[in-house]
Amino acid sequence: MAMDDRRGQIIVLNIAFMIASLLAVTTRLSTRIFLVKRIWADDVLITVALVLGLTQSACYIVLTRYGQGLHIQYLKRENVPAYTRVILISGFFTCLSLMFIRLSYLTFYLRLAVKKHYRILLYIWTFLVFASGIASSIVSMTYCIPWEKLWIPTHPGYCVDIKAFFTASSALNMVLDIVIFILPIPLLWALKLPTRQRLCLVVVFALGLIVVIASILRLHTLLALFNTPAYRKDNTWSTVDSMNWASVEVHLAILVSCTAAFKTLIQRFLPGIIGSLSGTKQSVSRRYTFTTRDGGYMRQGHTRDEPNSKSGIRESVHRTDETASQEHIMEDIEMPWTGKTKGVQASSGTSLNDCAENCLPDCSAGEAHGRM
Repeated sequence: MAMDDRRGQIIVLNIAFMIASLLAVTTRLSTRIFLVKRIWADDVLITVALVLGLTQSACYIVLTRYGQGLHIQYLKRENVPAYTRVILISGFFTCLSLMFIRLSYLTFYLRLAVKKHYRILLYIWTFLVFASGIASSIVSMTYCIPWEKLWIPTHPGYCVDIKAFFTASSALNMVLDIVIFILPIPLLWALKLPTRQRLCLVVVFALGLIVVIASILRLHTLLALFNTPAYRKDNTWSTVDSMNWASVEVHLAILVSCTAAFKTLIQRFLPGIIGSLSGTKQSVSRRYTFTTRDGGYMRQGHTRDEPNSKSGIRESVHRTDETASQEHIMEDIEMPWTGKTKGVQASSGTSLNDCAENCLPDCSAGEAHGRM
């Protein structure tokens, strides 16, 4: 009779996602460096998340050497301490990776946001993501104090309720993800764009729902696992699904965060597939002139009957910031415009891109395993 063996599944899945995530982030950084000509804070954060995600997957692959993916009778007694330590380390990196992915999204939103109440909401959510990420990371490394109690239940010490921790943290992370992908809706709704471009932006952000679905499926897997009384007796086999979903959740979140970079490359090298926004930007150029006076920005509106900028109507700085915010969104989602539409030049020589830059300030934990 053939031996049940899921080690190959763990190894193939994690290597595939490691390669995909590495290519996605490399593409994103290359696009920022060579096309956009600028690296933002969210790019740095997603790079940190990538390193942590790669480490998480490497830990899962290492676990197969100790018997993960096999029934527990194949786990050698002398390997139990090393096996358990790798589990704890993988959970630690899972929590941190998910935290940095969420912080990358929120930092991106902060770069686009102008309205004060919206920025306050983003700061609050950023704090919640950071606090929950750090707390989950610490708990994932300290299920039992000392660690020896994990594989020697009679050893003096203390252990947290693993079922309660994983259920609560998974549910919390799912809520955090849902809110993060809902937050940009006000920004997208306010954009004055053609229908096709608006739909394109919605699709880019809606891809985040894939991550939410992965998070829901992972929670479902964990609940099913905890409701199986015998899972602790064969945890090297019974926890494979929850471990796989943890890897899927992390790497899908990284991939989704880089979708805008792929769109930029397609628009740059295959412009026939995705139309540019040059028409929209040219219309902005024809309609508005930006000038600088007393260190501030002023927008003047023009019509065909009023070609002279002196007869334009001055609008508030708030409206100027909204236009700058819109340009920032398009700069990140679309290819930076070049040629005749490279920037909207003001009579004073100040471009709309410059205005935008000055107006805008720049886990759940690893898998559940029973005590040995």
